[in-house]
Amino acid sequence: MGGVAVGKGLVTAIIGQSGDLAHGIVDLASSNVTGWNGLKIDWAISPRYSGRVIVRGKQLDGDGPVAALADATVGAIVIPPGPTSNTFSGWREQPSGTYVKGPGCYGFQVDGSPFSEHIMVNAILSPGS
Repeated sequence: MGGVAVGKGLVTAIIGQSGDLAHGIVDLASSNVTGWNGLKIDWAISPRYSGRVIVRGKQLDGDGPVAALADATVGAIVIPPGPTSNTFSGWREQPSGTYVKGPGCYGFQVDGSPFSEHIMVNAILSPGS
């Protein structure tokens, strides 16, 4: 997947859509799930870490839900230890459709053993949306 990496730890979010990605600003995409907007995020895990990863999302400037997968199930993304089907040169990659109800500042807490990282994006409606 192409995109821009957001985050500087063992796990980064690769954002694969338009926006000012270098500054964490993402244009929300329309979604096939009614009432939700999409964020295309691939979670890239460094070859230096082979354990389980748990990703939790939250709107930081409101109380809107953050959901994963095509059925918009609210909850954490769990990436099991070991290689993924998208492992390349030791990097594990987990594609994730992430869904939100609207624009806002969203934070993702990424936990592994023994680390916890935070990644933030500002999701906006692009002109013409």
